[in-house]
Amino acid sequence: MTEPRGGGGRQSLASLAVAANGAIWGLYWLPLRHLEAEGIAGSWATVSFFLASVPLVLVLAVIARHDLKAHGRSLFWLSVANGAVFALYSNAYTLTTVFNVIFLFYLSPVWSVLIARFRYGERIGRARIACVAFGLLGLVLMLSEGGGWPVPRNLGDWMALASGMLWAVVTIFIRRNEHIGAAANAVSFFIGGIWPALIFALATDAARLPSLAVIQATAPLILGVAWIGWIPSQLALFWGVSRISPVRTGILLMTELVSGVISAAWLSGDPLSWRQGLGGALILAAGLGDVLTTRERATPAPVPLTVVPD
Repeated sequence: MTEPRGGGGRQSLASLAVAANGAIWGLYWLPLRHLEAEGIAGSWATVSFFLASVPLVLVLAVIARHDLKAHGRSLFWLSVANGAVFALYSNAYTLTTVFNVIFLFYLSPVWSVLIARFRYGERIGRARIACVAFGLLGLVLMLSEGGGWPVPRNLGDWMALASGMLWAVVTIFIRRNEHIGAAANAVSFFIGGIWPALIFALATDAARLPSLAVIQATAPLILGVAWIGWIPSQLALFWGVSRISPVRTGILLMTELVSGVISAAWLSGDPLSWRQGLGGALILAAGLGDVLTTRERATPAPVPLTVVPD
């Protein structure tokens, strides 16, 4: 993929924003597990974060009203895809191990390479083919734990894998629509995310709707995650993703994999076998190898990709 004009300084800042975002999100499982222990199921915790974000999202909507009006149809489809990504990713933590969610989601650079090749005709060198092979081998090792066919073993695994695939598509869309501002992209994320999150919670945990007393007791944490974590990080993410390639985005977001694995190994108590660890290492090596073997040239701004004509 190519880089937009704007100078190395802006691209470096964009890369830093994406990397920092990943490192922060690697710890996202911690408030989810804490809220679960306090009596709020993971699916309802996801919904609560979205609902708590509404006041600030409305402010962002006012700020981004011109972008929202001009690119409403494209942003609608982005909101659907992006909302599905996060709903799948967040709820996967409630159904499988932290390690599985992180490793399966972070196959996204592999999907980005394949999309770039088969959808946009980008040439793939031998080194990048090898990186894809490493990533897929890591996937097979992870999913063959315990014997049997190397396929996801539970709903959480499937959700994590699907969220990574969808995220590869979303990053390409954002990259090819860099003229849409970060605030508008963030608004579309929250609008698109609340509905699949609510539907999933009602479908799977309707009987575990948290009580008012539990909500009041956990409100400071929910508001803190939403206002200090979610919204600033989403603004930084969308601003950064629109200025660097999808492949580089996938690599930089691997800071989430690093911080998530370290924190999970230290705090989660989830098991990690040697086979899963080796598979995860191969997935990480595939992503790092890809960015090290990919040359990105400065070119004119990318041609916008319109999902649905405005």
